[in-house]
Amino acid sequence: MSDRDDSNPFSTRPPTETRLQEMGKEGYLVVVTRAFGPDGEDLMAYDGPKFSGSPGVKLLVRQGDIEDEVVLSPYYGDPAKIYDAPFEKGKPCELLCPDSRQHLDKIPGMTSEDGGEYFAIYLTDRLDDGELVAVNNVWGNTNSRIMSEDEMLLLLAEAEEPTG
Repeated sequence: MSDRDDSNPFSTRPPTETRLQEMGKEGYLVVVTRAFGPDGEDLMAYDGPKFSGSPGVKLLVRQGDIEDEVVLSPYYGDPAKIYDAPFEKGKPCELLCPDSRQHLDKIPGMTSEDGGEYFAIYLTDRLDDGELVAVNNVWGNTNSRIMSEDEMLLLLAEAEEPTG
């Protein structure tokens, strides 16, 4: 039986070694194998499309009246995603858990030049302010950041400092 899925363009692409070769110039690739929403919902798309054999991370994305489940590549730095909706590039979106429909946690004090904000996909079921991937909510902005607990605490402390 074949694992080919004609609706998934990644099922027919070359294996990870060639498709993601550029990303692995540092000698390693980071693959998200566990992902959780703020309510503990498992965001891994185990039964969904595969990216070079690995399950992606699923989110519910809403932009105005348009809503669709989007599956992100689990390879950190890979901008690939699978979706059907006609989202508009450069416009902000709401990022939610697909089953519970709960919004992802906003990361305070972290914004992008295009006016986007960052939201947490937790990498452990501890669901705290560390071990997370920060994803941007502007459609087409593929910048993300893996953050440790120490980095997150520093960002929170900076966001709470009085200005003046």
